[in-house]
Amino acid sequence: MREVAAKRPRKRSRPAGAGVAISRLTLTIVLANLIGLVILLVGSLGVTQYRDGLIQAKLEGVRAQAQLFADVLAQAAVSGSDCAPANSDNDESVICRPTLSEADVNLVFNRVWDSFEGRVRIFNAPQSTDDAVVSDANALLIDDVMLREDQIVVEQLAPVDDASADNIFWRIGRTAENFLKRFMTGGYRRDAAQRTIEDELNEALASSPFAAERGATSVRFNEDEELVASVSVPIRRVQAIYGVVTAEIGGIEDLVSEARLAILPFFGLACAAAILSSLLLTTAIAQPIRQLAFAADKVREGIAAAGRARIPDFSHRKDEIGELSASLRSMTQAIYARIEAIESFAADVSHELKNPLTSIRSAAETLEIATKPEARDKLMGVIKKDVARMDRLITDISNASRLDAELAREARDAVDVRKLLVDIADIYRMTGKENEARVTFDPSGSPIYLFGNAAALGQVFRNLIDNARSFSPPNGEVRLYVSPPTDRHRSVQIIVDDDGPGIPPDALEKIFSRFYTKRPQGSAFGNNSGLGLAISRQIVVSHGGVIWAENRPGGGNGVAGARFVVELPTA
Repeated sequence: MREVAAKRPRKRSRPAGAGVAISRLTLTIVLANLIGLVILLVGSLGVTQYRDGLIQAKLEGVRAQAQLFADVLAQAAVSGSDCAPANSDNDESVICRPTLSEADVNLVFNRVWDSFEGRVRIFNAPQSTDDAVVSDANALLIDDVMLREDQIVVEQLAPVDDASADNIFWRIGRTAENFLKRFMTGGYRRDAAQRTIEDELNEALASSPFAAERGATSVRFNEDEELVASVSVPIRRVQAIYGVVTAEIGGIEDLVSEARLAILPFFGLACAAAILSSLLLTTAIAQPIRQLAFAADKVREGIAAAGRARIPDFSHRKDEIGELSASLRSMTQAIYARIEAIESFAADVSHELKNPLTSIRSAAETLEIATKPEARDKLMGVIKKDVARMDRLITDISNASRLDAELAREARDAVDVRKLLVDIADIYRMTGKENEARVTFDPSGSPIYLFGNAAALGQVFRNLIDNARSFSPPNGEVRLYVSPPTDRHRSVQIIVDDDGPGIPPDALEKIFSRFYTKRPQGSAFGNNSGLGLAISRQIVVSHGGVIWAENRPGGGNGVAGARFVVELPTA
């Protein structure tokens, strides 16, 4: 037969209170703080709005320069008309087309616009009327000038070793640059790669001379694979187009890269702040929770080893951690109290069962040597009485042991206290025997409702009535009263009075202990288990009420009888 091993709880890797623990909760807090920053960084590296605004500003500046070039060239570089015979053999007419003077174009660029930084190209207009579409821009190129400001730029070059392809930092930089180009601005760069200078020239030639912004604009790559902002403006004189001025300027990717690099220091500071706040949150949240978890493990191990562990006290914190600590401490105290009650109950049970067993064993041993019928009958009576006592004890012990589970499991409803007491009093009246104390109750009055379990509350009142009848004289009376709630006191009191000898002052609280069976001299021994009042208090407490005993004043010795008071909250 194969034995199945019990599953053991998982051990935690390190003891509580040993510094800041790098736990799963800590990592969760760090990642939760960093993920928003990473998303913000990724979005910022795209710098879409910044890039678009930068390109728009570049295009506006280049457009103004291109329009100025076109206007000046239209006045200073137009050579008139280039006339040639018609192509037809039978047609002797001459066709004249407007052209630009290359010498005048060069003269213009040698004297003016030395402050413009960028590339300027001058193209002739297409001379063929059969093919007005520009298919090869180089065939129409007149001049290609790179204009720069008059200044000397001194730049410190990096050491040769640092700039080599074998350097790890160089490779990381290149990898990051390629990543940004491919993923951050990949779509934008693909659109620019599809744009050509021929497309731009054709759009400029087809543009309206009456438009607010003459010519055509585009963002494209030049021959050196550099991203440039380009504007092409036709050179018009009256309605004739003599050529096209194309002005372009680069440096867009350098400015965008500088903007990205400017973001990184702030991102580093934000990451440092996020990690610091995560560590603070770990110290303030994760670490106390971890300590509570270790303490709970110690409580479990302490229970198994018959020891006692202490839950850390964070109740001074006015937050959920403090509430959790207080709840765990209360729960632990309740568990230890229940364990102690079970241990005490087990000891009391063994003690109470041992007495009748000892009596039965002694009677059985004596029965073997008894010869007289009277003695044997007497011994058999003792055995029967002790067996009945054991049966009563076992029944009451069983009821008491499962009482908590039944109270937690059974549903609770509105209970009319007056009707419940009427039903109980009627049962005692119908089942009462001669010379037994009778039970009386005045049912007059309006209904009073409680929220509870009718069967359990009925057991409380029956236990109190049975206890009162057992102490009452023959033909005595047990009286039930109901004190209704008031505006100030929203609880109902149920009172049970008897005419017995009363309760010793030092036993007014002891009588609610388990197996307390001390009775006045002359009372029958062994007819009570001592659990009835303990069960009654357990049920009343579970309903949010209280129960106590007191003596009624009067009589020859100052005591007219005992009184039990049950106070329960109304519904």
